[in-house]
Amino acid sequence: MAARVENVPGISILVDDLIAVRNQLGNLARSRLRRRSGSYSGAREIQLRGRGMEYEESRAYVYGDDVRTMDWRVMARTGEAHTKVFAEEKERCCLIAVDLSASMFFGTRFAFKSWAAAQVAAHLGWLASLAGERIGGLVASPEYHSEIRPGKTRRGLLGVFHHLARAAELRPSGPSDTNRLNYLLNELSRVARPGADVLLISDFLGCDRQTLQLLSTICRHNQVHAYWIYDNSEVDDWAAGDYPILNQQRNQRLDLDDSQHRAWLNEQQQYHRQRVESLCTSFNIPLLAVSCNSDIFPQILQGMQKVS
Repeated sequence: MAARVENVPGISILVDDLIAVRNQLGNLARSRLRRRSGSYSGAREIQLRGRGMEYEESRAYVYGDDVRTMDWRVMARTGEAHTKVFAEEKERCCLIAVDLSASMFFGTRFAFKSWAAAQVAAHLGWLASLAGERIGGLVASPEYHSEIRPGKTRRGLLGVFHHLARAAELRPSGPSDTNRLNYLLNELSRVARPGADVLLISDFLGCDRQTLQLLSTICRHNQVHAYWIYDNSEVDDWAAGDYPILNQQRNQRLDLDDSQHRAWLNEQQQYHRQRVESLCTSFNIPLLAVSCNSDIFPQILQGMQKVS
């Protein structure tokens, strides 16, 4: 059962707030993004993987042509072997994939991780849009999912904003361990065309073996960038005390005056951090960690400075 949320700063995802991010960026996009020479639309240079092509025509098969490009329909109609000819795409495509699993609707101060994820999506989306890229995306939550096809204008980006707001309105009303990360990745592997720039935004708490398999498929033909959204309580030491917690929908207590309990908590924190970092290292995925407990813009700016 989904619960609608009133407009609460740091919790509610509002389309107007995401649109307003463009004003905050100012001239950053134009000053930070590298200009490409040549006939491509999209000012930001990205690494193309796979063909990165779109179908142009079919011609008679010539010995040495890749059998994977055989045009079986034309062959069946004419009785002669034909192969497909592809033309290099003239526009960059950026897919913004946002994981709004139940664990994302959490935050100890300043904002929920879900709100931070939407802000990261807005910052990255505007940077890509101002660079001339076509924007599309995927949004997945326990109660909602949507695919936004890449648009040549800002229609695609605004579509991402609207669906983020809709998903946040329908956040789980009660305890839930529903994780949508692998569902999101499975949809990405289905819709991402070769050469697309994939921006994956998640807390990665649903990471498992299937995650590795799905990312392997996506990274084979696309450049993936990961944005790990976290709350400081998930990485920092906790003060001593007795904490009520909900574990697998059961009320329990965590006594951090007990050295064993504290060691267990630290171990869980380190394990998740290492798992996220290892996942990205395995597939050469650039990773930026973003805290939901502070302003998003300075963190995005710092991340851009590191890679410049």
